[in-house]
Amino acid sequence: MGNDNLRNNDELIKKLRETKTVVTHFGDDLDNRSSIYVLEKWAKDQGILKEDEQIIVERVPAGKVKDGYINLDTGGHTGCREENGTIVIDGNPKEGVKSAIQALKDRLDVEVPEQILEIADAMPNKISPLDTRSGLSLQKYTDIKEVFKMAEEGLLDKELTDEQLEKYGLVEAQKTQQKIVDEAIEKINKYTVELANKEKVVISPEFIKAGSAVAYELGINYFASVDMHKSGEGVTFAINSKPGVTLPENIRDYGKELVEKYKNDDGTSGVFVHPNNSMVVAGGPKNPDFKVDMSKEDMMEQIDTLFKEYAREDIKKQIGEQDLKMQDLMNQNIKLDEKEN
Repeated sequence: MGNDNLRNNDELIKKLRETKTVVTHFGDDLDNRSSIYVLEKWAKDQGILKEDEQIIVERVPAGKVKDGYINLDTGGHTGCREENGTIVIDGNPKEGVKSAIQALKDRLDVEVPEQILEIADAMPNKISPLDTRSGLSLQKYTDIKEVFKMAEEGLLDKELTDEQLEKYGLVEAQKTQQKIVDEAIEKINKYTVELANKEKVVISPEFIKAGSAVAYELGINYFASVDMHKSGEGVTFAINSKPGVTLPENIRDYGKELVEKYKNDDGTSGVFVHPNNSMVVAGGPKNPDFKVDMSKEDMMEQIDTLFKEYAREDIKKQIGEQDLKMQDLMNQNIKLDEKEN
């Protein structure tokens, strides 16, 4: 495997030797942590990096790439490409590649625990975010090598026992995670609004750790949060929907308008609308330098208005569907009457 593996990755090897650098998005999650770890381990196994060397990690806003470098999980699920000395390795769900780590594993032909591949870029349905003892909820508190060991034992989607928490040094981490969940529930209860169509949405004037995942578990389909930009001027925001639920069309359209408004010369934008229509994000942890030029009050009002408009249209749609059903029932009764007569 070794020689063929090297020949198939000439440009990747060249870039690693030249730069000793990988570029990824701001913030860390299981996908980019796993990908960086696997790439560094592979490079050392192949003699590309010395055992005492570590890959330098640079950050870019989600959806962007750094020309002339290896870009690994930079966000947006753009898939893999290689051109003009720039390498991009990322997931592409439309082609069945769930995550960057899966794309990297396929390219390097290396072993990665199956559980990492399954859940690196997704929250499994059977794991509740309210379960603060699950391996996945606690993985961010420990070294990635330990996370791989947990995955080999199949523990990432399991509730860890006291002995397992002790084994992986996660006793205090579990307490910290429980506090985060408790605070999220308290704030979600405070900021939840019931729409005219009886659906509920969280519209929060602050970032809430684990907020969206907890809200979905509580039966809320939509979660929005707005925060002041770190500069003190402008705002960042995110509007998300529960997995399997798409954002209302008018909210998606608003996001697309902002994408165009804040488009850069290279075609990227500080505003991101997820291809599966589950998310509109402007700035935030994966793009901390970006801001929308609005006050927090105006953005909160804008989001509130968008959801109210959606609810009104949804009620009209429901009434229209009821009218159609009633008309269909009446037509059936008329046919029965005619037949009897």
